[in-house]
Amino acid sequence: MAISRLSIIKFLELAIAVTCIGLHYKSRTNDIDTDTLSSATFGGYVIILVGGFAGYLMSTPFNKRIDIFFSLVGCALFVASGALNIKVYDDFGKSEWRDYGLAKASLAIINGAVFLLDSLLTWRGDF
Repeated sequence: MAISRLSIIKFLELAIAVTCIGLHYKSRTNDIDTDTLSSATFGGYVIILVGGFAGYLMSTPFNKRIDIFFSLVGCALFVASGALNIKVYDDFGKSEWRDYGLAKASLAIINGAVFLLDSLLTWRGDF
């Protein structure tokens, strides 16, 4: 089984999502909307990506359209989570909690961009 460019991107998405979960644990807010969206996005996409890897290992990957759908929704959710987290943490003074929060927000936005790249590569058929 050869390692494709797309599987490397999927692994990068998974690694960033897991990192975001760890940073979310260290930097929860009191804003219920931001915390709920962040937790659901990070945890949900870890489950989706692990399922995708399991399908890839068993030679039963996602359908191309479903993969593009998950990637585009992931892009929107990660960018929204990152933007809401930046909004929450931007007003606080220097602290370790703020640094974790802004790192989480930055990684979420970066992962949104990676999901967009993933959807474009899948749509073009570059495996």
